[in-house]
Amino acid sequence: MDKNSLWAQILAELELNLSPGNFATWINPLRVSNLEKKQDNRFILEIGCPSVFHKNQVGERYQSQIQEIAERFLGGSCEIRLGIEQKEPKEKEAENNLFSIDTEKTALEAYQRSAAKAGLSPNFTFENFAVSPSNEVAHAAAKTAANRPGEIYHLIFIYGGVGVGKTHLMQAAGHEILKKFPDARIVYCSGEEFTNEIIEAIRNKTTPLFRQKYRKARALLIDDVQFIGGKEIVQQEFFHTFNAVQKEGGQIILTSDRVPGEIKGLEDRLRSRFEGGLVVDIQKPEFELRTAILLIKAQEKKINLPMRAAQVLAANVESVRAMEGVLMRLYTEEAAKKTPITEEMVMAILGKINSEIKTPKERLTSKQIVAATAEYFQLKPQDLKGSRRVKLLARARQIAMYLMRKEIGLPLTEIGEVLGGRDHSTIIHGAEKISKELAESDPLRIDVNNIRKSLYKNGFSLQK
Repeated sequence: MDKNSLWAQILAELELNLSPGNFATWINPLRVSNLEKKQDNRFILEIGCPSVFHKNQVGERYQSQIQEIAERFLGGSCEIRLGIEQKEPKEKEAENNLFSIDTEKTALEAYQRSAAKAGLSPNFTFENFAVSPSNEVAHAAAKTAANRPGEIYHLIFIYGGVGVGKTHLMQAAGHEILKKFPDARIVYCSGEEFTNEIIEAIRNKTTPLFRQKYRKARALLIDDVQFIGGKEIVQQEFFHTFNAVQKEGGQIILTSDRVPGEIKGLEDRLRSRFEGGLVVDIQKPEFELRTAILLIKAQEKKINLPMRAAQVLAANVESVRAMEGVLMRLYTEEAAKKTPITEEMVMAILGKINSEIKTPKERLTSKQIVAATAEYFQLKPQDLKGSRRVKLLARARQIAMYLMRKEIGLPLTEIGEVLGGRDHSTIIHGAEKISKELAESDPLRIDVNNIRKSLYKNGFSLQK
């Protein structure tokens, strides 16, 4: 078996084992660089990572899984060596185009100027957005809008609580559009800023300039659009702006802390247009996502945050902004005391004694998943293990298959045993069926997320 065939097998199995968010964030960027066979049926598999941070995360979280899969397919022991991917020199391209470097530099500068002019934060990009089940639908929608602005979804309406990543995702789409179209007019502002601008324009009799700015936008990004509720003149102007951008095939992305139907004082015609777009929510980040966000923020600020310290902090603080505040306090403590960040330091800053600190639970068991799924559908665990094929029972069984694959990475044969001796092809079919339907079915997504919440309400599982 050559390196590419082996890597394809490893990717296929990991994609089944991991959540789509974790697979896209940590596994997809990896590149296999070499497979070497030694004596006594021993192998060395070399894998390239895009950065030192990425290498450390894969080493801690997924290296053992990769090794186990590789050894199973190779039929011998396999050492996994993680390294930093070296980009191949483009000598031939340089020979053919002596000005390629200057061209790339000019394009980059044009993009940076456009992003700054649009008011987009350089920190809010897709590259540093952590994906998980709580935000993967909104992330996929934003990526689609960025790749094909105005073509698939003319309007995306993203709603959710404070600090869940709405602004980050919206601005990331703006950045991506500018990378493809550096000269595109991107307009980003909050609902409050839009309101203040139209008031100033009316007062100073500069309404035509205001309209030219907003109605000629290739992409209109409005944060906290709920602010315009109850403001008649502002809503009237926004209605015509919305229509003008949409008529020209522009992309509109709005964020709010609530669904369109719950925005007080919102005119019916605007509510109708908002609801006519793609309305997606971002839920509160779960434990694993909070941990990933902490690690990404720590890397950006060059803070050496150990995995275990990040997990303890993520287990005790649900607000992303509050976590960032604690992270900066940790950085200050580390600099002042000249000591590395530890779990004890996190506990001290949180102001809790050891016995009160929540620590992440060990990973879930198949028994817990079967019990939670059965309880949600008002069934008995034994029902999921039986042979009856009533529609509700079959759906509950498939969800249990999916969760055992995604949440704890249970092998197909073991899932089959847990569910009454079903064969692996049945398990694959059931898990993949749920995985595909999740992207299209809101009721199914609600069911799966509710079961997940019931599993994690008293603690959190650790992906191993």
